[in-house]
Amino acid sequence: MMTHGSQYLSKLYNDLIANSPQTISMDIPSDMGRGRIAQTKIKHGVILSDWQMCYQADMNVQGPVSKEYIQIIFCLNDGISWGTMGEQRAVAIRKNESCIYAGHGGTEYICYKKDSCFSFKSIKIPLPYFSQLLTDYFDGQEAVVYKKKLLTEISKVPVTPVMERILAETGRFAQYRGGLGYLYLDGKLLELLSVYLGEVFESDFLTGKNISVSRTEKTAIMEAKRVIDSQLAFAPSCEELSRLVHLSVTKLTRGFSASYGIPVHQYIIEQRLAQAAQLLLEGNRNVSEIAATVGYGKPSNFAAAFKKKYGVSPKHYRGSCPGDTKK
Repeated sequence: MMTHGSQYLSKLYNDLIANSPQTISMDIPSDMGRGRIAQTKIKHGVILSDWQMCYQADMNVQGPVSKEYIQIIFCLNDGISWGTMGEQRAVAIRKNESCIYAGHGGTEYICYKKDSCFSFKSIKIPLPYFSQLLTDYFDGQEAVVYKKKLLTEISKVPVTPVMERILAETGRFAQYRGGLGYLYLDGKLLELLSVYLGEVFESDFLTGKNISVSRTEKTAIMEAKRVIDSQLAFAPSCEELSRLVHLSVTKLTRGFSASYGIPVHQYIIEQRLAQAAQLLLEGNRNVSEIAATVGYGKPSNFAAAFKKKYGVSPKHYRGSCPGDTKK
């Protein structure tokens, strides 16, 4: 017979599980293909979804799009496209591209092509909550401008290593019970939004808002960032970048810091460490290999930089993810 204390602890444990974020998943029927669709609902009605699908034949799907949400879709493998019934509007995103848009209340249709491997994650945020976040964190007119852009346009941006790292980390909420799981996911959502909206608003960089930098210089600075992102492990020096984008070192470094809020060298370090964190979570390579992959010649330098940013060594960062055994 269980003691009163044991019964209490058992009930508490079951209550914690019941009140933790729950994931509902569905496997793709084997006669249709393979894969799984999973969905987790967190606080404020936010819905996180993970789609992994490969079909044996073309699959045509259509369904309503609620006006009550704003959606962010991250395409991590084969590209996808969808259109709106009765409207001449279509959206397409390629591998490592994403988009954000508000629901329009119509019906969307999409065709999943045969033998394509689809892997994408989506976030649906209730519009009242999203609007409240903009109001809480941005001042007056700035919030108005951002709402107009995000709620009336479809914005597309690349999926950066930082975004991938945060998306991967959302799956770690199961380490926490009860309200802690919700708190963890809320924190990751806000972290992702801050990074994501920063990339979205960068698309306004060419609109001439920063009058101290010419349009030509803005274009060059954006190209410099693209070059860095495309060859992160072997990122050019500032001198090489300036030659590649035809801008003086002084204008490049000052303009980059003003535009992105971080010096060129520090940006490269941040991106390398974010990519390393993602590779550690994937668990396919050892720490020395990952250090070399992201551009560190000495694993010790990599470990020191990683610990400075994340507060733990690379091995301990990997070990904190359930199921990871390779060090």
